[in-house]
Amino acid sequence: MTSRERLLRTFNGEKTDRVPISLYEFDGHYDSWIYSYPEYVEILEYAKGKTDKMSPWYPEVDRPVLFYGELSPSDIENYTWQEKNSIYTRTVIKTPKGELTTLKRHDEGVHTTWTIEYLCKDEKDVDKVLSLDYIPWKPSTDSFYEKIKVVGDSGIVIGDIPDALCRTVELFGFYKFLMLYTENPNLIFRLMDFFQERLYNYLEHILMNGLATVYRIVGPEYATPPYLSPKEFEKLVVRYDKEIVRLLHRYGGKARLHSHGKVKNVLDLILKMDIDAIDPLEPPPDGDITLKQARDILGERVVLVGNIEERLFEIGTKDEIEIAVRTAIEEGANKGPFILCPTAMPLTTPLDKRIQENIIHYIDCGIKYGRL
Repeated sequence: MTSRERLLRTFNGEKTDRVPISLYEFDGHYDSWIYSYPEYVEILEYAKGKTDKMSPWYPEVDRPVLFYGELSPSDIENYTWQEKNSIYTRTVIKTPKGELTTLKRHDEGVHTTWTIEYLCKDEKDVDKVLSLDYIPWKPSTDSFYEKIKVVGDSGIVIGDIPDALCRTVELFGFYKFLMLYTENPNLIFRLMDFFQERLYNYLEHILMNGLATVYRIVGPEYATPPYLSPKEFEKLVVRYDKEIVRLLHRYGGKARLHSHGKVKNVLDLILKMDIDAIDPLEPPPDGDITLKQARDILGERVVLVGNIEERLFEIGTKDEIEIAVRTAIEEGANKGPFILCPTAMPLTTPLDKRIQENIIHYIDCGIKYGRL
């Protein structure tokens, strides 16, 4: 059975030869830099024919785009400079009600970007966001079909979208968002509606062009306990994401909900959304649920994707990794479909030899215990 067949059958709830094994972000999220580092390439070479890729697709951007709407080139400017081992980028956006600015930092050897200054500092900035003209972004989808050819039988190509909550939180940062939601919830819901319209229209456009695949939906973790109650989770996540799930199903796509953190007390609400898969279902102490408990709540249909903690690669022993993989497969693949997957993957360079060996051992354990 090829990896493509194995994953498609898993998402369709059909029998496979073994549990699929994912390397998560190594399967395309890090493509801009991962092939420049031999220690990472060694892992990717070892994984060929052993792991099952869920490789993300993002449309090509050939014009200024903000919040899934087109911008005039004259309405956005970027200024970049370097200080010691960090590269800073300030972005200035012109709106009908004034300028918005944000500042980001990229550090040498760490392949991620830190937001130093968020786009919205106060409620006046929210008015600026809401004043933006809306020209729906309708990108070409040709590159999706090209990527399918590149991935071939090694896996499947998946979509990746934020939800309205994710986009709203990213305007302020999480702490500021929580304060504003407490003080002025109506303002937050105005923003949520603003983003929902744009996300929905963008997603419908690419679905109408035949991109009916599995879509990872990112953002629900911002409303999970202990930050917010299940009641607020229903308002901020279920109400909005349920529309996205319905849209995906209408065109033959599937919804994979992505939520770190403590999801145990909102899994019954997530089930109401009719999702097809969920990740990463972090175990205690980082999360609050085992795969067995998740299966009991979500039933036999939902694909569980998880739940090997990334920190195990960094500080765990091979024995600890083996126990975690065996437990995950025994619990996750019992009475329903399961994909073995880490909660995240390392992104620092150079990669420590111990971490490299632990990731390879994770693959070996997945093969060892994953036969069905």
